[in-house]
Amino acid sequence: MFLAQESPPAGGAQFGQIVIAGLMFTAVFLPLAAFVLRERAGKRTVVGRVADWMGDFSGLPRWAALPMFVAFLSGMSALIGVYWDVPIHMELGRDEGPLANPSHYPIYFGLMGIFASGVLSATLATKNLPKRTLKIGPHWKAPMGSIQMMATGLVGIAGFPLDDVWHRLFGQDVTEWGPTHVLMIGGGVCVVLGLQLLLGEARQVGATGPIVRLLGPVLAGAWMMGASAFLMEFDLGVPQFPMLSQVVLVGLIGAWTLTYGRLSWGPGGALIVVAVFLASRASFTVIPLFADLHVASLLPYVAEAVIVEVVALAMRNRQGYTFAAVAGLLVGTAGMLAEAAFTQWLMPNPWPPAHLPLFVLFGTGAALAGAFIGVWQYQRVEETATLVPAAGPRHAIGLVGALGAVVLMSAVAVPQDPEPDFTADVRLTEAAVRQPISNPHGGGTPRWVDATVTISRPDLADDSVWLNGFAWQGGDFFTAPLEKIGDGVYRTVQPLPVFGQWKTGIRVHVPNRMMGLAPIYAPADPAANAPSIDAASGSRPFMSEIEFLQRERKSETPAVLWTVAYATVGLIFAGMWALFAWLYAGAATARRREVSVG
Repeated sequence: MFLAQESPPAGGAQFGQIVIAGLMFTAVFLPLAAFVLRERAGKRTVVGRVADWMGDFSGLPRWAALPMFVAFLSGMSALIGVYWDVPIHMELGRDEGPLANPSHYPIYFGLMGIFASGVLSATLATKNLPKRTLKIGPHWKAPMGSIQMMATGLVGIAGFPLDDVWHRLFGQDVTEWGPTHVLMIGGGVCVVLGLQLLLGEARQVGATGPIVRLLGPVLAGAWMMGASAFLMEFDLGVPQFPMLSQVVLVGLIGAWTLTYGRLSWGPGGALIVVAVFLASRASFTVIPLFADLHVASLLPYVAEAVIVEVVALAMRNRQGYTFAAVAGLLVGTAGMLAEAAFTQWLMPNPWPPAHLPLFVLFGTGAALAGAFIGVWQYQRVEETATLVPAAGPRHAIGLVGALGAVVLMSAVAVPQDPEPDFTADVRLTEAAVRQPISNPHGGGTPRWVDATVTISRPDLADDSVWLNGFAWQGGDFFTAPLEKIGDGVYRTVQPLPVFGQWKTGIRVHVPNRMMGLAPIYAPADPAANAPSIDAASGSRPFMSEIEFLQRERKSETPAVLWTVAYATVGLIFAGMWALFAWLYAGAATARRREVSVG
């Protein structure tokens, strides 16, 4: 795979690979189906005995103990694969086929395991059930958390065949935030929301003990770990979306998980959340390091954790939306300023000090939204566990937080195309030195160049969020800020490769959403119907980044098909979140009532 020099396929998988993936699916779910039939028929099973033993050990009911363990292993498998997969695409380009990429195996099996954990939970729920259940069949009731786990796992699994359909219709999209990729990652990591609800239901039926108590902040840490996977391209240095979207996600994720963790444990809860996050992220570095791939950096959320702890102590451990407002405000201001300082040290693309006021503004809005959601979620879990309604508004402010998060991400996530007359005059000279390449592939006669770049709009260049020399998919990944040597004139500080499978250019990101790339070199790509770009001096227009970074996209696909596809994926994703809110609200209802399906 690594040494292939021909243009790899740019559409869907070959039929043989689809058959193999189907057989893998069958190998997992056929035994699972047999277990479901035997267990629901009241027959003893090995899985049931293991669940009983794990329940006795942990203090959890059988329908929570084993499924939580399976979900944890499956989630770790999927995330290990994701943190392995993205660097592969950065350095080696698109896949020869889904089964030719080794990172897809832990992702695929992890997503199947996540769905299976929900099925296990619903199947094992034969006795000692919470008061509010969802009726699956005439004699089958399942905890609400089980349903959330199954639903999110199903969304994650559905992302795999939908991804192949997407590639056939629109070409491959080598971006983490591709629509079907968001389904896979989002479906996989959102299983934690089901686990948090399942823990509340387990506490309702008498689950107690140190493991049960510790699971509150640990699961909040797992949610921080999973949700932060959406920041991976920023962590690696090849973001394909505006930096404000990184700011919003950091504020949202940090405030949400840290407020929940602090409330669920008490003093020190926010610090436990961060400890779980940092320990898990360390484990994700092992395979990329071993394979000599790029390793994702991270923003540590440490300052925000300290802020949440201090606010909670100062407010005498208040647990309502007043606490959320104060914590969110301080996380969005002081916390974002601290993260801005960390970016100078940890991030490939630091947050520029000139734009901190804007970043703090959006970060504060996101942190307030996250804190409101975190308190809403915590209150619903506590209502589920104790059957005692929370004081104050039950849903309104949580809904404000959720809508705020949606509005903020909608406002900052979509890149804007550069202006038509925005150009770069590029002068190339042969470089005296070369950079080492970790995983050489693609052949070609080595050629390295230095570039002097004159930007047609010096004001935009001077105010840019980043202005970098950039090269990827030739066996490694290089990015470095340009050095200013005159009014609108810059030069590369590292030589750039212009041979083989490398795709090389000058990237610029102008506040707030404009992202452009002036191409320097790219090989011909017959499978993607993309012509070559010769490495020669001359004027280059800044094009939309997506045209260059995702050369595999099919431009001839009708616009109406794009619209329908995006709407379909968006509705699936939105439905998953609506189900999350409905299940939490339903489980928190203190009355003994059942909900029927169909």
